[in-house]
Parts: sequence; structure tokens; C-alpha cells
Amino acid sequence: MSQFVCKRRGAMTTLKSADIQQIQHCIQELYTLCDLETLATKVISVLPEVVASDLVVWSPANFSQHRILPAVIKDLDSLALEEVEQTAYHHFYEHPLARHYVETHDARAYKISDFLSSSELHQLEGLYHGFLRLVDAEEQMIVVLPTASTDTLDISFQHATDIVIALHRPKRNFTERDRLVLNLLQPHLLQAYKNAIAVSRMQHELAQLHKVQEHLGMITLAINGRVQTMTQKAWELLTRYFHDTWSPSFHLPELLQHWVNYQISLFNCDDVTQLRAPLQIEQEKTCLILRLSCDRSQAQCFLLLEEQPSSRFSPKVLEMLGLTKREAEVLFWGANDKSTKEIASILGCREKTVEKHFEHIYEKLGVQTRMAATMKALTTLGLINPINSNL
Repeated sequence: MSQFVCKRRGAMTTLKSADIQQIQHCIQELYTLCDLETLATKVISVLPEVVASDLVVWSPANFSQHRILPAVIKDLDSLALEEVEQTAYHHFYEHPLARHYVETHDARAYKISDFLSSSELHQLEGLYHGFLRLVDAEEQMIVVLPTASTDTLDISFQHATDIVIALHRPKRNFTERDRLVLNLLQPHLLQAYKNAIAVSRMQHELAQLHKVQEHLGMITLAINGRVQTMTQKAWELLTRYFHDTWSPSFHLPELLQHWVNYQISLFNCDDVTQLRAPLQIEQEKTCLILRLSCDRSQAQCFLLLEEQPSSRFSPKVLEMLGLTKREAEVLFWGANDKSTKEIASILGCREKTVEKHFEHIYEKLGVQTRMAATMKALTTLGLINPINSNL
């Protein structure tokens, strides 16, 4: 049982047609999609239009940790806001509405006068002298948005469990009509909050996607192969790999354009989205991989550009097959038509040691000859196409 006794007496309250119109307008504003930060600003702007208030505060609150997180308060400078937050932290349970919500989880609208007389309020060091008196308020009405079960993001209001919306007046004259309006708006405020969470999540995911696109490089093409958009990374890669044959412009290099046009012609009209074998352009130490996908339903193609370390045949690349450094060196020179004696001379070891390395290579690759080991390595690394066993 809460030790605070609500002084409000039950009474029938009715709304006028003008009240209904104001509520409808407010709900319409709330359901305009926006992110979390924008929603907070919107709420403190539109609520006074339906419930008159000199000051509206939007405060994420962690009731389990007795903390009010950074609030959104219109026309309050940062220093004053920091002082208010510190006061709320040090005098959290001095607030009768905070204690009432912790004990009852009742998120409906309540005002301070439901619990405290004016004289009792004026004795409170934190709530009254540390905040209300500073903003010329004698009354506060609060409604809570219980968002503890709402999936939040770290990008805003981190670790907030609930949202507290507080309205203030210089006199104790909030009416039962005001309370009824806030209670009617409360589920819509909560839904608007959930909508804002979804919008913020989509914005976050789009930002992450943009980073990925910029890292890989992306070019959007019309179905006829003409460039529509090109990321900065794609521009840089084209400049680096086609510098001899391309003057940087909003067109593809001629040779690449021919490849793109040919690939588009191969796409099956019955398939919505397809991805074909990539084009690889080698440089000394790096390789540009170009992948083209086509979405005929949207009449668009997408060219993804990614730079990777060169996959040219080398002992280092052969180690990727699970071979030791020395086994990779032995197979590399064997693939380059060196005899056992020549390999031993190059590596500075005995011929028997070379033969032992080949035995280990055959065992790891599941083959029996040097030629088979070379073909297996080249095929596995994707440096040549596998032989069709049906031919």
C-alpha cells in the first residue's frame, strides 16, 4: 500500500466538442512519423494546445535506478537543465508522483495536489526549492509512458525504462478535464513513442547500410546500363584501376561499360533479381572485384566494387589451403615445373625432405600426383574453373 493518499474525489467529467477537436488535432500531430528526438520536441510543443501549461518537460526515467535521464525542456539553457537533472537525481523519492508510480505502476495522470498540500510542497528542498520555484510553478501534472517493454536503441535515450511527461502551472488549477484529456492521449503518446523507435531504428540501419555501400563502392545503373548514382568509394576505385583508359566522369570506363551491357543482356527476364559471376581486375598487390545484380521489376542494376588483396598464385595464397609455409613453398615451385632436385636447391634442403613434404601435401589435398595437387589448389582457390566431370 502506498503511504500517499490521493485526495482526488471521483467525479463525472465530460468533454466539449472543442475539446474533442483539439484532441484529434493533437493525435494527428503525434502520428506524423519522426524519430525519438523529434517526437520529444513535438510533444512539448503540441500538448499545451490541449492542456494549458507554462512548461512541459519530457524526461526519460529509470525508476529502478532512481534516476531521471537527460530531459527535453523548451526554453531552458543547458546549465539550468543540468542543475534540474542533478536535483532530480539527489531528491528522486522526494517527489510524491515518483514514489506513487514505483509502488503502483499506475501510469495515469496525477498532479502534486493529489498528494500534497501547498504548505507540504513548500517544505520540500529538492522538488520545490530546487525546481518548481525556479520555474515559477506551484503545480505539476504528470503522465507516464511505460516503455520498459519497448525495444529501444542506444542511439537515443539509452537505458530509459519509462518516459515521464510533466506539465506545470503557476497556480493549482489543473482540472479533471485536463486529467481526462491526458489519460485519453496517453495510449496515443505511447504508440507515437513506439513509432518513433521504429523510425529511429530504420534511420540507424540505413546509416549502417550507407557505410557498407561506401566501403564497398556502389554504382546504381538504369536497365540500359547508364549510371544513375555513384558513391565516392566507387569513383576512387574506378580512377585507380582504369586511370589509363578513363577520364573521371559520370560514365563507366568504356571496357567496363561493354562488360556491364553484355551482362545485362544475359539476365533472364523471368527472374526478378539475379547475380552473375564477378569481374576481377588484377593489379600488382590488389584485385578489384565487380559484381553486377539486376532488378528488372525496378528497372535498375547495381554494380558493387570491392578491393581485396591480390589472389595471384603464390606460396602465401597456398597456405590458405591448410598447408604449412614450407609445404606451400614446395607445391608452388612444383607447380612451376621445378624438379625435386631444383626445389631442394631453391629451399636449401635435402631431396628426401622435399619428397616428404609432397607426401603431406597429397594427404591434405586428397590427391596422388603433383599435377593433381596443382589442379586441386588452383581450383579450390578459384584461380581456374573446375573440370566438368561429365565431359
